[in-house]
Amino acid sequence: MKRLLVVCAAALLPCFLVSAQEADNSGRGVGLSVIPRLDLSPVLSTEKGGGGEFTLGNSSLYSLFEGNITESLSFSVCNHWAGFDSIHDVMGTTKQLYQSTFYSDNTNWVDWAYLTYEVGNFAFTLGKDMVTTGGLEFDDYDFEVHPALVSSFWQNFASYQWGAKAAFTTPSEGDTFSFQFTTSPYGERPFASKLFNYSLEWRGTHGPLETIWSATALGVDKGEFQPVFTLGQRLSFDSWTFGLDAFSVVGDEVDILMKGFTLMPVVTWSPAEKFDILAKAGYENYALDTVEDITYKRWWGGLALHWFPLRDSRDLRVHAVTAYDHALSCVTLSFGVLYNISLF
Repeated sequence: MKRLLVVCAAALLPCFLVSAQEADNSGRGVGLSVIPRLDLSPVLSTEKGGGGEFTLGNSSLYSLFEGNITESLSFSVCNHWAGFDSIHDVMGTTKQLYQSTFYSDNTNWVDWAYLTYEVGNFAFTLGKDMVTTGGLEFDDYDFEVHPALVSSFWQNFASYQWGAKAAFTTPSEGDTFSFQFTTSPYGERPFASKLFNYSLEWRGTHGPLETIWSATALGVDKGEFQPVFTLGQRLSFDSWTFGLDAFSVVGDEVDILMKGFTLMPVVTWSPAEKFDILAKAGYENYALDTVEDITYKRWWGGLALHWFPLRDSRDLRVHAVTAYDHALSCVTLSFGVLYNISLF
């Protein structure tokens, strides 16, 4: 699969470059970016005698290859080439990305690879894409997020799956409604496991209000589905944005998702063009089915400071993060750099 994609990209690249040169006249064009990230993230236990460890956070290497083949047909491919989160096993995450290539129950080196055909107010997408669930949190690129400030839903759900989507955007362009069919992360192999998801989503933009609401029937076994509801909403006022995600599930390392609820408020303040200050908190709650009167609760919160030193660009980001996780009894500090390098 990897070899096939690389060969196809190499064969089509000259055509895309010609298209890019003709973009002003035909509406066609292509772009390729390489995105490295380096984090230094010590994790300190708050328990007596707990100690700590040094990690590499979300250190990784990505690429984003996308553009327009014709005025109606476009493509997008995002590759996660390497991950370096553990200082003790630096290549462990990278190896797992390639070992999971033909599996649907874990992420791999192909985040997404899809074609989109647009006609009128309709858009049809075919290929590997993100499952339309997860509210505002899942709307960010993976290489942008801070692991200490995300939900267990984000951490445990393999959100990139193969399938198709049909979307309709209203003439005012204020609302987009979509239906998506994808393979399920509860299946081991895409399609072969015969477990699928069915998702409905509404994305709205009305003045300062932005919404991402979805409902998904997640295939967990043959003939058995788990409903997942996500409500994401955000208000923007000049230099301030206020967001809130609400999920009907909580992530779990063993069962992927558990029925419960997740709440995540987030506030972002941009006091200057080159600075963002983000405050985010979260609360998760679910009852264990196997043990009576036992309820899992987790809350966390933290701050992230972003500085964009390049003139007229946010391609280079320097960040510092501090976060506390009550369930894990730890404080995470993270200092890093993210650079989106546009090759063409």
